[in-house]
Amino acid sequence: MVTEISSGKAAQVHLLTLQVQARFGIQPSRHVESKLKHIFKHTAEHELGAWVAQLNQLPSTDGEWLSLVESLTVHETYFGRDKPMLSMLRDEVMPMLLSRKENAGNPSFKIWSAGCSTGEETTNLVLLLLQAMYSLGLATLSGNGELVPLPNWRLEVVGTDVSRQAIATSKNAQYADFGMGSFRDFSDQELKQFFVKVDNVADAMPGVNYYRARPFVLRWLKFQQHNLLSGRPAVIGCDLVICRNVLIYFEDVVKRQVQEIFHDALLPGGVLILGGPDVLQWPQRYQRRFGNGGAWYVRKD
Repeated sequence: MVTEISSGKAAQVHLLTLQVQARFGIQPSRHVESKLKHIFKHTAEHELGAWVAQLNQLPSTDGEWLSLVESLTVHETYFGRDKPMLSMLRDEVMPMLLSRKENAGNPSFKIWSAGCSTGEETTNLVLLLLQAMYSLGLATLSGNGELVPLPNWRLEVVGTDVSRQAIATSKNAQYADFGMGSFRDFSDQELKQFFVKVDNVADAMPGVNYYRARPFVLRWLKFQQHNLLSGRPAVIGCDLVICRNVLIYFEDVVKRQVQEIFHDALLPGGVLILGGPDVLQWPQRYQRRFGNGGAWYVRKD
């Protein structure tokens, strides 16, 4: 249902959508404007106008802007989401990249998960990477069930998001287990293998169990706030960059800018994974491959 507001407030909301577009690349749409109208339905017109004018003087890193963006973007993610794609990463993409690094005598692996939301998918990438390494003999299984890379290997998995709230949740790495929660598509075995139950959780939901990733998983994870419109990669020298369900918010010119920084973040021979609806902007820069979980793109030398 579209919230009805005065024409003056509607004009201010439209102006605000244009400012959000300029600063964060989120393209104006009826969906975005509808959310903003709902947010400001109880704000007086003159107060909204003054606030929008003041906001326009603040840098994009200011808390006022970031809080607004958090209210507009969807942070829907969970462990095991899109299993065919995850299986493709573990069984096809990661083994190819790991074998190439091993043969080159460069025992390191770096992943950038852009638009990581609350961190489930990024944590999932660590699980997949450790499983892929174990299948290649590059990791061992300890007596207490930990997957441990061989001592010479260096791993780094970086998750980024524009939302401060999402990054705080990611760093906490503590997730609830209920019907439509973070573990909705995870088996009990996977849960027991990679997570440990947490007791005495503040503000816990009644009857809900909470889990945190085990230390052997967390040691490879890093989360940081990053705006994809900053014009620079959050991390460089990556073997794998993955960005799904993010570019759908952006207009075409911003999609090109963002894919430019993904290209800069990747090593030659590194792999880019995009969401199903996303169109690769520079196909000449990549070799396209197809697996059971969709397309993946290898950066050309």
